[in-house]
Amino acid sequence: MKFLKNSKIILAIVFLLAFAILSKYEDRAVVKSIDFAATVKVQDKIDKSAHLRLAALVDNTMEGATFFASPEFTSIVVLFLTFFAIKKFGWRSLGIPAAFILIVLVELYGKTVVHHPSPPFSMIKHTTSIFPANYINEQFSYPSGHAARAVFLSICVYSLFMIHDSVFKNKKLKFLVVLGLFVYIVMVATSRIYLGHHWLSDVVGGLLLGSGLGLLTLGVIFPYNTRSMSD
Repeated sequence: MKFLKNSKIILAIVFLLAFAILSKYEDRAVVKSIDFAATVKVQDKIDKSAHLRLAALVDNTMEGATFFASPEFTSIVVLFLTFFAIKKFGWRSLGIPAAFILIVLVELYGKTVVHHPSPPFSMIKHTTSIFPANYINEQFSYPSGHAARAVFLSICVYSLFMIHDSVFKNKKLKFLVVLGLFVYIVMVATSRIYLGHHWLSDVVGGLLLGSGLGLLTLGVIFPYNTRSMSD
């Protein structure tokens, strides 16, 4: 079982198992209680923050984060990442779009089979955004596809950046890449809760799913440590 020696594969299995466990128990009363409390706290904290008095600006920022994790935008990014990866790693790079499609299928399956009611209409923020957004209040909301796509893309982008010596040697550039991707994930995750589109458990489920499939994909594309591949 040589593949189990790959740390990315091991972490992927851990994340996917955690996703499976959460999927089984997300309908428990304690999870629902945490979900409701988290949504109320996030919305109240942001709306009443002394540093965020301009509600319209906050709404646009959150909606913008949502757009950059939308199926349309992320599909385009996946195509570019795949093209870039194929030039260096060959056809095994097709694992990137394959995993991306699997995320979509798992999301559709979850929202069809896992009957986790989405937040009530009263919790949905009515925003006026400069970003194209046509929001449909789905009946079920588990898992969050936006959160899954955000962390999946971040893992892929980070790993592909790491194959370049310039990123390894330039600590400032490496820090900015990591910081930017971290902020992106946090903004997407927070926006889904703040806008009332998803519960906390939906977002956590999406993050676990995206992390697991992202690491699993990279374990196939990058069978060895990325640092050694740049030598």
